[in-house]
Amino acid sequence: MRLPGRHIGDKLEEVRLAQVEPQAEIGSLVRGKILAFWPVWRTALVGAGACLVVAIIEFGLPALPSDARRALEILLVAIIGWTLTPFDDTFVAIAAGLAMALLVNRDPGVLFHALGDELIWLLLASFILAAAVKASGGADRILGLVTGRMRSVRAVAYALAAVMVATAFIIPSTSGRAALMIPAYQAVAGRCGTARLRKAFALLFPTVILLSAFASPVGAGAHLLAIEMVNRLSGVKVSYLEWIAFGLPFAAVSTFVSVECLLRLFLSPVERRTALPLPAMVTNADMGLARQPILWVAAGVVIAWLTEPVHGLNATVIALSGALVASLPGLGSVTFDDAIRSAEWKLLLFLAATICLADGLVASGLHQWLIETTVNPLLVTGLGPVILLSLLALLGLFSHLIIHSRTARVSVLLPPVLMIASTARLDPLLAMLVLVSATGFCQTLMICAKPVALFGGLDGDGYGPKDLALLSSILLPVQFILIVVFAVAAWPTIGALLTTLDPQLPGRP
Repeated sequence: MRLPGRHIGDKLEEVRLAQVEPQAEIGSLVRGKILAFWPVWRTALVGAGACLVVAIIEFGLPALPSDARRALEILLVAIIGWTLTPFDDTFVAIAAGLAMALLVNRDPGVLFHALGDELIWLLLASFILAAAVKASGGADRILGLVTGRMRSVRAVAYALAAVMVATAFIIPSTSGRAALMIPAYQAVAGRCGTARLRKAFALLFPTVILLSAFASPVGAGAHLLAIEMVNRLSGVKVSYLEWIAFGLPFAAVSTFVSVECLLRLFLSPVERRTALPLPAMVTNADMGLARQPILWVAAGVVIAWLTEPVHGLNATVIALSGALVASLPGLGSVTFDDAIRSAEWKLLLFLAATICLADGLVASGLHQWLIETTVNPLLVTGLGPVILLSLLALLGLFSHLIIHSRTARVSVLLPPVLMIASTARLDPLLAMLVLVSATGFCQTLMICAKPVALFGGLDGDGYGPKDLALLSSILLPVQFILIVVFAVAAWPTIGALLTTLDPQLPGRP
């Protein structure tokens, strides 16, 4: 007998597919519109600017070793490509990685080997596991079980936020989590009696998805890239459990504070207390949870990640094992071929290329040269650690207005931030946490994040640029305050250091 709750989930999925493109197509659609209005002369002007930057470095820094000059030129041209051109971010990253491998490392195998990095395999396994969980319908049942017991608008909003925080431990991309949550939004929107309520929930979903990603290292590809960069550039290793210890408290506080701000900003007290029963989402939901083997597999993977210090198994080995079990014939709801095809290969290639870029910075000596050239100016300024961390937080919070990819923001900003941290005697782990948590805020413009564009275009009662600007005017200062408080009071208590103790060490003592 077909469960009613599952039947409704299927119908909602059909509606979603009829109304919006799959999340994998959102980027290409936006990119196509940008290219259509991008004049040829502007491309030529940007190209000329890139050539001028290369010439200035080549002839203006003769004391810099040639390999370091090549590395700096490649890095700056890549930044220009990411920020000032309509070219695909992954296209720019691969081109820069190839140039770094050929001109700096002088070994194309460096780029090829980057695709075999452990973090790439971890992300791939997470994509396979996420595809199995989505195909099983287990996420829909959990949503129904949680939200169906809530009655007021505020209670439903907090219940949805809690479920979305939990998905950050399984779904390895914000766009994938957004697609997973569309049926839930459709069900909630269908019960909202006014356009104001529908707008509030439309804003709620992308806001929570983007801010809650910081809870888990697989919540966004940028987190895995940050882990790899801080290890390669500063020698600091961050495990899955360590990231959660730092990220989950911040993500939870940030998410629920933002939910409350959103509700108060867009709804009146009466609207927040309005009854919003969702019986259709919960019908027989709890009956099917115990018969969802994929949920047990996913839960086992997360538990194994959390208990890594006890059993000592590698996090990537755990993820790969769970992915293989989840795609076994007769057990999962998705075949291995379909799960592989659902992986965001552009993100995997982007990460591999940026790993190659990070290797080039170290191999060329550019990393050390930049550290040495920034020591004296920073020492003269005498900025205290709190002021410096505040500036890093502001840099990360506003960067989404220029660089519209979270992973690209981390790629561009994290290396110099780690250099500044080393110079200023800041713990590189703390500097990384401040920057990455700040770059997760990207709700100001439609084009700044795929979840924002996705939910903004679902129906006529969605939100527009003015709504996003109003929301960001409140949430950005809130995020800034939370980041500074956590950087000064919370993260040092957990294990990060506000300042390093040994002046002879470039990283943590």
